[in-house]
Amino acid sequence: MGRRDLGEQVALGAGATLGIALGFVFSGRTLLAAVGLGLPILLALVVVYLPYRPKGTVQRRTLYRWWRIKRYHRRALARTGGVWVSPAVEAGVQRDGTPPDAALVSPEGIAGMTWLPVTVRGEQAVVVLQPESGCVTATLEVSSPGLGGKEVGEQQVALERWGELLDAFGNAADHPVKRIQVIARQMKSDPYAHQRFVGERDQSAATGGVPEWLKESYDVLTQAVSTSAEEHRYYVTAHAQFTRDLAADGATRGTGDEGIAAAMGAYLEELWARCEDADLSVIAPLDERRLTAFIRNAYDPDHPVWDTALPRPHAFPRNIDVRSGGHVRSRAAGSTESWFHATAAVVSWPTTPVGPDFLSPLLIGMPDVIRTVAVTQDLEPNDKAVERALAEDTNNQAELLRDRQRGKTADPRDLIAAAATGSRGMALASSGAAGSAVVGYITVSARSAEELERVKRTAASRARSAHLRIEWLDLEHARAFFNTLPFAGGIK
Repeated sequence: MGRRDLGEQVALGAGATLGIALGFVFSGRTLLAAVGLGLPILLALVVVYLPYRPKGTVQRRTLYRWWRIKRYHRRALARTGGVWVSPAVEAGVQRDGTPPDAALVSPEGIAGMTWLPVTVRGEQAVVVLQPESGCVTATLEVSSPGLGGKEVGEQQVALERWGELLDAFGNAADHPVKRIQVIARQMKSDPYAHQRFVGERDQSAATGGVPEWLKESYDVLTQAVSTSAEEHRYYVTAHAQFTRDLAADGATRGTGDEGIAAAMGAYLEELWARCEDADLSVIAPLDERRLTAFIRNAYDPDHPVWDTALPRPHAFPRNIDVRSGGHVRSRAAGSTESWFHATAAVVSWPTTPVGPDFLSPLLIGMPDVIRTVAVTQDLEPNDKAVERALAEDTNNQAELLRDRQRGKTADPRDLIAAAATGSRGMALASSGAAGSAVVGYITVSARSAEELERVKRTAASRARSAHLRIEWLDLEHARAFFNTLPFAGGIK
């Protein structure tokens, strides 16, 4: 059945079984037996293999794929009518200044969560418990991990150290942290802010008596200073499943959710130390106000990410509209203008050798595009990773063999992918490193639906330059948007 997932294999198997059963039941009547044998098999093939594109969407998918997506979209429309309204403004605060539970409702696409404060290395941090997803997360903000300014040898060393960080969590069988997310966030910035500052400086009475040579030297320096509109922030998120080991560790540190949060704080401190070992400079862990500002900036880029004065109930904007299949629309309280967001999934990673900075076309060089790139790695011990690579290689070779037996010319991309899978399995077996399932998501934002379409084309072009194939997630942008927030989502 090739590279079909389990549900598709079940559909094909059920169609074949039903067809054989009907053919046997009507074996005495040739016409009915032929129809009974062929019709279920044909329907199963149509459901699994025949792609189509519904109205208002841009991707072609099969009936099997569209059924789950459309069901989610119908339920989203039924819950809120398609427009979620934040209750934070009407709910206000309690007498002690804390927000009531009614003010903490999450919008469409985000499951319920509990935020608990912890202290890590003397810094305040927040641990996010997600009971519906059965996990807990915490996030560090790091300085730019870019490799572009490093020599080739330094790039290799940096990658090896990052691999050691992943191995430390992935190959520890009893360690609850098995998922690491890296987020690169590009935000609005004012390229003329420095020029305005220079103008205000020249008009200030404080600079009236300075020597002329000093003014000229400062003007020369101003011209040499970059005024790029790009501003980047980088984050690393640790994700732990609610397991028996996590519960036991939490029970030794406290009771209930507080014990789990204390245990996650210890894991965050370990991640902090390993990030430093990997030559990543940690700025600070995300506390409640930093996380609130990040989420609000993601939905409403007009809100600066460094403005941490917002209370947690205002992490989400006033309105989030999910009625459109092609984007999510958000509007802040007191604003008449909306932001439009669309999310794409990375459906194909490079199958040919690439450099350590192969993502640079997406991470830099798009000053007019506001977007977030999130890569999540689900870690697994080396033996399981080798077994999975072996199973994938077996499926790939079986698919290629069937194509040859049918006389079909093999797709060169399939040949490259099969060779890459085999070599990856050999590399895992020889190195003993932890394996990982990797997912990537890209969210872009714009001021109008028309501008968003242009931004999407720009992002798709840059993704191709990075040897990635992306797919825009029609009808489920609200749910996909969550995968580019620091909660390490997106992996089944």
